[in-house]
Amino acid sequence: MKRRGLVPALAVAVTVLGLAAWLNSRPPAPAATTVLSFRIGQTFQEVVKDSTYPVMARSNAPAHDDPIQSGETFVTEPAVILHFNDPQHGFTLPPTKFAMLGYMDNKVETVATSPMLDKLPFDQAVAILEDLQNQFKAGGWEPWAKDGSEWFDLTPEGKKRLYKRMFEPGYSQSAELRIPKKYAMTFRLKCTDGCWPGEQRPYLFLIDVGVSHDTYARWDEK
Repeated sequence: MKRRGLVPALAVAVTVLGLAAWLNSRPPAPAATTVLSFRIGQTFQEVVKDSTYPVMARSNAPAHDDPIQSGETFVTEPAVILHFNDPQHGFTLPPTKFAMLGYMDNKVETVATSPMLDKLPFDQAVAILEDLQNQFKAGGWEPWAKDGSEWFDLTPEGKKRLYKRMFEPGYSQSAELRIPKKYAMTFRLKCTDGCWPGEQRPYLFLIDVGVSHDTYARWDEK
């Protein structure tokens, strides 16, 4: 049975109040295109050092006097490239205008992003989905078999089934991916416009990528 939502990236990468406060005082948009370079477990200072994105200016930085040293880095304007800099399991996402990194104990705990600049028609969104899936495969990521997750079937027939799935309740399809005992990822294609009953075209789609520590490891022995 599939258990969706176990990766906390999309839920806890940022608090609503934290984002609202930051948006009210944010500096000018960074020059395009900049790179936000990070990996799960990397310190805030290392993210600042490794990135051309102005992390200090675009963050609620973890405070040393905060017992849990929590914080967030925000991307809210185009165009920023997210680079997951693990030397073995890393990947580079297409430019985006939305991402949130969450920190705990002064280290990257979660990331949530839609690695696209705009909602796209199905064929264009699936082309990005396929490129990302190829990167994840090359980096050693694997579907969480116990959850029943599988790679997206992007054969011609598979794309037809995926398109049909976008118009069924849930209006999305996800794969839960892992680097066992290290990282976990939610990799999702979802319909955002026109897919619900009674809505009109155009049909538009987004991809979600959320990464955290391997929260699935506790299920392996069950």
